[in-house]
Amino acid sequence: MKNFQFTTTFKKIGKLTQPLRVVNGGQGAGKTIAILQQFILLAIGLKTDLTISIVAETLPNLKSGAIKDFEELLKSMKVKSKFKVNQTDRTYVCGSNKIEFFSVDGEASRLGSRRTHLYVNEADNIKLDTFLALQGRTSEFTIIDYNPRRRFWAHEHFIGDEGVDFINVTFLDNEFLPEGEVNSILRYKRKAEETGSKYWINKWKVYGLGQLGIADGLVFENWTEIKELPEGAKYLGAGLDFGFSNDPTALTKIYRYGDKIILVESLYQKGLLNSAIARHILNDDELTSGIIICDSAEPKTIAELRTYNIPLMGVKKVKGSILSGIGIIQEHHLLLLGENLVKEFENYTYQKDRSGESLGVPIDSWNHLIDGIRYFFMERLSKASNNGFSLKWTG
Repeated sequence: MKNFQFTTTFKKIGKLTQPLRVVNGGQGAGKTIAILQQFILLAIGLKTDLTISIVAETLPNLKSGAIKDFEELLKSMKVKSKFKVNQTDRTYVCGSNKIEFFSVDGEASRLGSRRTHLYVNEADNIKLDTFLALQGRTSEFTIIDYNPRRRFWAHEHFIGDEGVDFINVTFLDNEFLPEGEVNSILRYKRKAEETGSKYWINKWKVYGLGQLGIADGLVFENWTEIKELPEGAKYLGAGLDFGFSNDPTALTKIYRYGDKIILVESLYQKGLLNSAIARHILNDDELTSGIIICDSAEPKTIAELRTYNIPLMGVKKVKGSILSGIGIIQEHHLLLLGENLVKEFENYTYQKDRSGESLGVPIDSWNHLIDGIRYFFMERLSKASNNGFSLKWTG
């Protein structure tokens, strides 16, 4: 970074006014640089007693990303002499104002400290509860940024709400992006047009256009979305995963249609008492006509729901059942009907190590409906379950 330059991205971010400012950006948009510029100008300005926290998932991410960019900006803006630097604490003090950098993975004690401003870099890598802990101690405003590789909690809980600004920026908003980087991004577009490959189409969509894409490392790619249940679909039963305050109760109806399996979202709601779950099931004749497989970890809930004469059975869990259940689901061509159901299949991915390599273990999120589906497939659609023919409730 040789010169101090303001981009269109900087100007767009500068126009945001709400307490929460969400910056969705493609590759090369310069969103991190622009946000750091905003905070440097704030720290050396007329306001006093500011504490600005810049946060990322891990310390290596911070050091190779935001901290490195920040150090280069101080030099290019010729303001480094205005700051007293503590490399150990990763703090930069200008008068009574402080800019601090910390990660959420190894510095939990700093999550609860008070601050005036907060910037969460690559916010899709941290958990919602962590973000809420940080934001709850922030008095002025919060900025988050991310590449739109997949849906995450910002889409579910904040974007579109009152008090939330949202903008999308791309490489076209960064007039000073080197030509080599521009060509690299345009290559995604060229490859997408030449090959028609889902991989390159997704790359261009996410990193070129800054549009929401399909997550890397999806657990399930054997599915297609449908808009209505086709005639002739045979109801097999349902899968149920219990939830309450933090997670929704999630119920999926399951059908056979030729050589395909159709999954239909039936219920996806938090805070439901057992009586409300029972009412939902009893109001649907199909749900009472076939077996519902659920999580066996809640025997008391199962026993109470059975008093309503609901055909409910707990899944048999063994070591490795998550991966084996996923394997059974992957053997089938799935048709999906339901907004939350599609969102889960779009975002249920394998965990990755810090180098980006898959660990072969799915993330523990975006799996409420999927867990119930997995229970059903394990009990009724595996090769060990009589090929799915033992589907009637036997009490």
